[in-house]
Amino acid sequence: MKRLFTYLQIITIAFPIIIFSVYIIMDEGDQFTDEHYLITGLSTIPFLIVLLIKLLMSGADKE
Repeated sequence: MKRLFTYLQIITIAFPIIIFSVYIIMDEGDQFTDEHYLITGLSTIPFLIVLLIKLLMSGADKE
């Protein structure tokens, strides 16, 4: 179970970085708008959900 959460953390932390990089490529490095930062920020929500589930499940592995 611990490996699963580690794998999910790696995938979900890469997601916002990829989205931000795609925005840079699409706009050719120009004009960062609030929309760019909003979408990048919202894409961190899956990472926070994985961390929350890991925290809630941390006691289940010990039993």
